[in-house]
Amino acid sequence: MRSRVVVSLLFLVSMCCLGFSNVYANDIDALEIYAEKCALCHGEDGKGTSTGIDFGVKDFTDKEWQASRTDDEFVHSITHGNPDNDNYLPFGDMLSEEEIVAMVPHVRAFAH
Repeated sequence: MRSRVVVSLLFLVSMCCLGFSNVYANDIDALEIYAEKCALCHGEDGKGTSTGIDFGVKDFTDKEWQASRTDDEFVHSITHGNPDNDNYLPFGDMLSEEEIVAMVPHVRAFAH
């Protein structure tokens, strides 16, 4: 009987911890990450700054270009860099996987 109580308590604690991990994952501020890591080249409006355009960044407001890319391609480019653009820095060592995934809908929103 005592072992059932202990197991039940451990289960409840585990469930609480998992629940809190989702809360923290939802607290990722993609706007802040974009402002700190991306806006210098991609611009606050997603169209690219003059520096970014010189480096070959894409216009995130271009609906056709956005439609030609999958979410997985965005994640891969943010994580590892863009194989089509040597100027693009990989952010896999600077951002967590959750932060990178959170950037995809933020970038997608520029095309709406």
